[in-house]
Amino acid sequence: MRAAALGLSLSAARSPVVFDVVRLLGAAYLVHLGIRAVSAARRAIRQRRAGRAETCGAGTESTGTVDLLTNVLNPKAALFFLSVLPQFVHGGGSTTRQIFFLGFLDVLIGVAYWFALVAVAARLRAFLARPTIRDRWEPATGWPFIAIGIGVAAA
Repeated sequence: MRAAALGLSLSAARSPVVFDVVRLLGAAYLVHLGIRAVSAARRAIRQRRAGRAETCGAGTESTGTVDLLTNVLNPKAALFFLSVLPQFVHGGGSTTRQIFFLGFLDVLIGVAYWFALVAVAARLRAFLARPTIRDRWEPATGWPFIAIGIGVAAA
């Protein structure tokens, strides 16, 4: 993936045509996202006025097992610990004990951080799911996407 991105970056840097194609595709995608958000808000308002029940469209949910395996098998975590933690180990004690302590501390801080983040995200999701808020939020985010897409295309 990174090699593909690097190859695309090099091609775009060396060829103005490739750069313009990538830029215009990105601009079109931003406009598309903006139009979808604005039209979804208008559609929800029309459905509510017509007295029809609305659906939230929560999407697909991933399973905890898949998330756990993804994180456990992620080589970036191992590389992080192998490259960063040794610089915090001093020679005056058991290296193994210090590494385990630092790893435990990282997990403890991470768990606290993610619990707080999930709690805030759950409240924010409940707030944004209110029909009146969503009817304002989707156009308020959709129109800037359209404007940015047009700006990128015109640049």
